[in-house]
Amino acid sequence: MTTTTKSGAGIPAIMTGHTLQSLRDAGYSLPAAIAEVVDNAIEANANAIEVYLEDVEEGRKTHVERIAIADDGTGMGTGAEGESILQHYLQLGYSTRYMSTKTIGKYGVGAKLAALNFAERVDVWSCSDEGSWRHVYFDLEEALAAEQRGDSIVIAEPDDLPVPEELVFLQPEGTGTIVLWSKIDRLRTARRAADANAVRVDLEKELSRIFRDFIDGGIELCVNEKKLLPHDPLFLMENTWADKAIAKQLGLPAKEDKHFPATVIADEPITVDNSAAQLRVTLYPAEVTRKRGIGGDKFAKKLRVPDNQGAISFVRLDREINYTNVPRIFPRGVMKPDRFIGIEIRFTPDLDEYFGVRHVKRGVEPVDDLRIAIRERLKKYLPQARKQLDERWGEESRKEQETTGEHAPIEEAVKEINRTLPKSRIQEAPSEEEQQQALQELAFDVGKDDPEEQEEYLKRARELPVIVESVDIPGSLFIDIQHFSDQVVIRLNTRHRFYRELWEPIKEIAEMDPGLVSGEQAVNTARRTMEALSLLIMAYGRAESMDPDPEGQFGDLRMFWGQFLNTMLGKVKGVV
Repeated sequence: MTTTTKSGAGIPAIMTGHTLQSLRDAGYSLPAAIAEVVDNAIEANANAIEVYLEDVEEGRKTHVERIAIADDGTGMGTGAEGESILQHYLQLGYSTRYMSTKTIGKYGVGAKLAALNFAERVDVWSCSDEGSWRHVYFDLEEALAAEQRGDSIVIAEPDDLPVPEELVFLQPEGTGTIVLWSKIDRLRTARRAADANAVRVDLEKELSRIFRDFIDGGIELCVNEKKLLPHDPLFLMENTWADKAIAKQLGLPAKEDKHFPATVIADEPITVDNSAAQLRVTLYPAEVTRKRGIGGDKFAKKLRVPDNQGAISFVRLDREINYTNVPRIFPRGVMKPDRFIGIEIRFTPDLDEYFGVRHVKRGVEPVDDLRIAIRERLKKYLPQARKQLDERWGEESRKEQETTGEHAPIEEAVKEINRTLPKSRIQEAPSEEEQQQALQELAFDVGKDDPEEQEEYLKRARELPVIVESVDIPGSLFIDIQHFSDQVVIRLNTRHRFYRELWEPIKEIAEMDPGLVSGEQAVNTARRTMEALSLLIMAYGRAESMDPDPEGQFGDLRMFWGQFLNTMLGKVKGVV
């Protein structure tokens, strides 16, 4: 390629119109695109930033028609070389902070590409210390038409076009900037045609996390006049959106600023060349982790817990530039409990090359040595966090059993299939009063001393055909059974060796995450289970032999036992 041409000897190095159309597919999400404009506002020392989505109804849906971002920063006037910074604002590649290692922006393309990703026209109004509002714009449709005519695509000098009347409410009293995206077409195609309200909610969610440090520091960031609270995926910041949501869930007073902090698992530097990145790992608070198996319920989604599974927050100069899974960085892969583990890596712009930072502030890809260093630390801290979480869930499970009983899932499953099972043939069943007394005694056995708790327990117990409770029974009895006309009450003795050496270890493993169970532990427990089940059958056989006529006494018992076991195994599965 030659850098100089003679008349007719060369062609333009770039087909500007086609290039601009291609750059519309830079891959920005709407929050990431708007964040580019917010970056510029922060760099301009803005204290208040307002994002305004203007929607329009089309059929049964509302779509985003225009987007305005206003700030009260220093505005854009004349640069050091006497050129209009405002005019250059829309020029691809221009930046007063080009390749800086001390600022958020450095490439001079972010805000322009971001706008083109969603809109065909960008208008900018700005006022600097000079005291007058000036305007520039770029219209892709006009640019393409100019190129077809053979004209150059240029950005005209700033003019005095006033801010549209309907947007004047966004205009700050002193200095500042308003960026307006219009002719938005990329939010109406099938791929991105979300309802305007859903777009707004997603924008609030993302911006509150991306700029959490600035919001926490006192910079006001609003979306459609709603002031955003910071969202910290590590659950360490105070007065966050999550704190308010948890307090509301717990029924605490709205004015009470209660903080629900995570447990810090790690907070240590990772040395890179002559600089250091900071790794932080946290375990979410108990108010968030609650109990096993509900990490995807409505409340968890409200707290954005499922979004966090395997995600790492990369924060560059206090601004999050990526929050996503990184390939080959989680030892043994991502597990479901990891949604409750916050991971953050903070670094400065001088490490951009090591973290693979791109001009669109997306797709962080640590270089191999750095990836290995991060992975080695996660190999140490993730198991610690997972273990603490499992212990916490185990404790919650034990508390829950005080209320529902450890056999509750099986009891409920048998209740559902009871209609198809043979019915009892007890000739002289205890009376209803005796049955009620027996259930009350059972309630006391499982610790239901409070009248309200006891009544709740009895209400549930009366509906069950078979009740099983693990209770403390003196002596060598393993199982105690009471028979009523429509109900069987079974007590398992927690003092018995079978319960202590087999039942409890199996239950403990069943409640653990698969990633926390070692192969040796699983095999040893399985072998002990085989031994114990075999001994259970053998002990029953020997117990029958204590009767002079075992065949006559227990023949029907064996038949019905096998029949009930076969039916229950066939219809009850996966409830524990």
